[in-house]
Amino acid sequence: MERSELFKTVSAGKSASIKLYLCFYNPEEVYRALTTNQQVKKWLDFISNHYKPPKKKVLLIYPCSRQKPYYKSQSYRQLFKTLSALRNDRDDVHLMTISEPFGLVPEEFFGKKTEWHDWKSGWYDCPGLFEWWCHKYGQPYSYEYLGKCVDQLAMCVGKFLNKAQRGRSYRRIIAFVRTYSSGLKRRQDHTHRRIIERAAAIAKVKVDILPSRDLVSKIVASSGRYAWDRYGVAHPIAQQFLLKHLRGVTNED
Repeated sequence: MERSELFKTVSAGKSASIKLYLCFYNPEEVYRALTTNQQVKKWLDFISNHYKPPKKKVLLIYPCSRQKPYYKSQSYRQLFKTLSALRNDRDDVHLMTISEPFGLVPEEFFGKKTEWHDWKSGWYDCPGLFEWWCHKYGQPYSYEYLGKCVDQLAMCVGKFLNKAQRGRSYRRIIAFVRTYSSGLKRRQDHTHRRIIERAAAIAKVKVDILPSRDLVSKIVASSGRYAWDRYGVAHPIAQQFLLKHLRGVTNED
């Protein structure tokens, strides 16, 4: 059975399960998906060249989750509570998920089947760029292919950012992703941060990449390293910061 076909079924709640059709478990597999898998390439081409972003005050880029669909995951349930707390200002925020291998997934596609990809049932599993995961499950890990994957995805995201800038779609762009490890180090497999940094440089666009090292340090000091390792930006302290930050930027003149 090929990786692009059904690989496994996973839990999606107390009484439901979903089938994962696209599964990539080491950097080379991810790179092959980015360059040869037609489903992945079709979506990346759409986001890079054809998707028209809405005009909003803020673009919020948020990480995908291990659980799929990610918009039903614990981290997204927490995010949606945070966004709901914005009340009327929620309409000023456009949410996009940053994903390997799909680049960016806008919130208006969550749970929908489209001509570019089926975001209702065509789900995927792609932990193959995380070094710890590959070592734990005996997968080969290659920094060369990791770098190639970051480059490929950064080109896609960079094209989108450039298009959004030309169309003046957003006043502010915020990426709320894993910026530091619980040991306050910047790791090579913090792919979301690396992709966005590279994409912003390609597009010559300013992106606020958060949380800061000080905020991560605060979370680790108050809750321990395991809490940050497990919850990341879904941690309550991180979400409290995000809410306050979004309230500020949505009310800027």
